[in-house]
Amino acid sequence: MVKSLRFMAAALAMIGASAGANTPAAPASTKAAPDVEAIVSYETRHVMSSGITRVDTWQERLVRRGNQVWAERILPESAHDHDHEEREKKPEHVGHKHFNGDTAARWLSMQADGKVDVKYVDREHKAVVAIPRSEYGTVGFDGSYAAMANIVPAVLAKSMKAGASAGDAQWRTDKRDGWSHRVLWSESRQLAMKVESVRDDGSVRRLVTVQLKPVAAKAPWDQLAGYAQKRYDDFMD
Repeated sequence: MVKSLRFMAAALAMIGASAGANTPAAPASTKAAPDVEAIVSYETRHVMSSGITRVDTWQERLVRRGNQVWAERILPESAHDHDHEEREKKPEHVGHKHFNGDTAARWLSMQADGKVDVKYVDREHKAVVAIPRSEYGTVGFDGSYAAMANIVPAVLAKSMKAGASAGDAQWRTDKRDGWSHRVLWSESRQLAMKVESVRDDGSVRRLVTVQLKPVAAKAPWDQLAGYAQKRYDDFMD
C-alpha cells in the first residue's frame, strides 16, 4: 500500500508540476485553516498492457486543527488479527516488534520556523514514532505538510484554470504533459473536495473524494496517553 500512496502522491505532485507552481512552507504568520474532520477515499485504476485492470481503493480519516494534521487508514476489523498472524509466521519477526508504516497514522505539526515535525503513530505497539527526513521515502511520506492538510496545496489549486462553481467550491483544471487534472477547491475550507487525474490514453485514472464529518470533541493526538515515544531507528534490526 505504500506503493499506492506513492502513486497518489506522484499524481498530486504532477498537478503542481503541470501548474508550474511550487509549494513553499507556510510562514508562521499565515492564518490557520479552519478545523476539518473528514473521510478521504482514494481510488487508482491502471489498465496494464496484459489487458488486466488493477484497482486499488482505500480510505483515511483526516483531522486538521490549527497547525496540526492527522491522517489514519481505516481498516476492516478482520485486518488486525490477520496481519498480526501473518507477521508472526515469518521467522524474522519472531521475538521482534516491527514498525508498520502502511497502517500507522501520520501526524504532522507545522513549527513556528516553517519546518514540519513528522510522527507516525503505531497503534499496534502503542508507540509514537519520530520520523527523520532521511526516512520519509521509506514510510511513503512525500515531505509536504500542505499536501496532507489541504489534499492539494492551496497555491497549486489557485494556479490552475478556474471553472464552474459547485456549491461553495470551484472546479480548477489543468491539461498538459499527457495528463488532465480537475480539482474541486473549497476556499472557505482551504481543502480540495475532489481530485481527478486521468492519463490521456486512459490507462491510468486517480480519484480522491472528501466527505466532511462533524469535528470530534478531542483530536486524536490528545488521546495518546500511555504511548511510548520512539524513534524510527528503534525498529531497525
